[in-house]
Amino acid sequence: MVFRGEIRMDGLALVFFLAVLVEKVVEIFKDVVYAIPFLPDKFRPLTLELLSLVFGLVLAFQSEINALELLDVKIFNPWVGIGITGLVIGKGANFAHDFFHSFGKDTKSIGR
Repeated sequence: MVFRGEIRMDGLALVFFLAVLVEKVVEIFKDVVYAIPFLPDKFRPLTLELLSLVFGLVLAFQSEINALELLDVKIFNPWVGIGITGLVIGKGANFAHDFFHSFGKDTKSIGR
């Protein structure tokens, strides 16, 4: 028998795994982006950031993971939650950790 807490933890672990995966994939593409001769230097970090967000969104939509649902946040359209999860994944593991850590603090204070 699987408990709701186990599903939630597995889902959050998947979000962190995908965030780390995106970081590593973007790290690989970093050399490619910096090797493009016609791309101005000031646009290279933005290009990597956009690439990261796109990878995060693609992975979230392909895996249909909704972190808001895992955190028991009720939303009308689940695609919005999947999109937000994709943006969190795209920002990387540190952002995902900070996002869930701050969300956990807020929900504990609301319950009191």
